Amino acid sequence: MYKLLTKYGQTGALLLGIAVTAIFLITVMSGLSSSGYDMGTDLNALDDEAKAAIGFFNPGLWLTIILAVIAIVLAFVVFGIWDLIKYPKSAIKFLIGFVVLLVIFFALYASANPEVVGFEDKMMQNDITDGISKFISAGIWTTIGLLTVAFLAMILSEIRNAFK
Repeated sequence: MYKLLTKYGQTGALLLGIAVTAIFLITVMSGLSSSGYDMGTDLNALDDEAKAAIGFFNPGLWLTIILAVIAIVLAFVVFGIWDLIKYPKSAIKFLIGFVVLLVIFFALYASANPEVVGFEDKMMQNDITDGISKFISAGIWTTIGLLTVAFLAMILSEIRNAFK
């Protein structure tokens, strides 16, 4: 499989991208002309009923979404599991790091305040529950923590490299 992908992978990806782009452009151009519009028409200026009738962008959008989901599933699930099985020593390091990240996230989730001062009305209006609010807060703080660690690691590695 590896030899096949290294030999034909880039060509296949390029041809698939060209095919999806061609399908999208053909459906958009034929949809515009069959609906009585031209390429210079401002579709944002149309009323809501006319906007709802426009569906010629959908094939390109759905093809892109499907290809993105396939790529994500292949990259992270299939090849990720394959590498975990094939290289168990690096898998242990990865799993330890992942567990540490989960522990940090759930510690931040448990300590998060579900009420955000000044946004109570918006939260009620958008049906954001306390659990969702805590999940968002934990995600934001985990991201900030990871960004801080990455920034400090970059600075410390540059300082270390300067003295080598």
